Amino acid sequence: MRKQILVLMLMIFSLIPVTVCAQSEIHLSLLSVDIWPEYDQPEVLMIYRVTLAPGTTLPANLVIRIPSNAQINAVAVMDPTNGLVNAPYENTIQGKWGEVKLTTNSLQVQVEYYAPLIKEGTLRHISFEWAGDYSVDKLEANFLEPFGAESVSISISPVDSNPGQDGLTNYHVQKANLAAGEVFNLTIDYQRQSDDLTISSLPVQAASTPGMDTPGRVSMTGILPWLLAGIGVLLIVVGVVGFFAWQRGGQGSANRKKHIKLSTESEGEFIYCHQCGKRAYPGDVFCRTCGTRLKRGSAE
Repeated sequence: MRKQILVLMLMIFSLIPVTVCAQSEIHLSLLSVDIWPEYDQPEVLMIYRVTLAPGTTLPANLVIRIPSNAQINAVAVMDPTNGLVNAPYENTIQGKWGEVKLTTNSLQVQVEYYAPLIKEGTLRHISFEWAGDYSVDKLEANFLEPFGAESVSISISPVDSNPGQDGLTNYHVQKANLAAGEVFNLTIDYQRQSDDLTISSLPVQAASTPGMDTPGRVSMTGILPWLLAGIGVLLIVVGVVGFFAWQRGGQGSANRKKHIKLSTESEGEFIYCHQCGKRAYPGDVFCRTCGTRLKRGSAE
């Protein structure tokens, strides 16, 4: 019986190193950390973009430590079809750290949280620490300078600075080949006269330049054939109506001319006295010159 118990204990103990070894095999090929103070909240927005090393066995259980006073905004994993999707997680407070635990089926994980910003008058102070949860091939820290910031001082010299989000200056710090348990610290100081959030101080810009596929935009290419067809039908209708109007107008004009002509001829029918030859006027019965009764036709 004792022998069987001993064998069972040896089997249990033999499994422990294997589990630890499997967990220790997890390392990060890239850890990109965005540091955005006073952007859309008075605190510091921290965005961890974690990329597991190729060949990592999935699903993988991750534990990422963040400050215990941080306010978690989102935990997400990359889905091949839908992009970043929210992932279930647990946050356990252990001293000064909060341990964010999640299981991922993707090599890409994103954790967002807000950390307190230390303010002393116009001076701002930020302290970032990576606790060394895993070995990291490459760590990048990107500090986005707030709108109106002055006298920026970074504890590690940036490798470069360039326009970042919303055209603000982005300072880029790098560190390579961090071992598991190796701590990385970065402090940032700057001056700022205003407490206004950066996002409220930026000029309003269009999300994108309107194009042919912009929702709500009417394309002339689609309506032009219909517009031309409508104009053509309208011209045909106007032409037909005009033709009939011209026909009716022409006949009325001819009738009016004929009537005028007959009236003129009727009014112009003068007769002459058969006695003296003088012209008489319409309506005369006797010649005004010789007084002879005028002859007006066979009926008379």
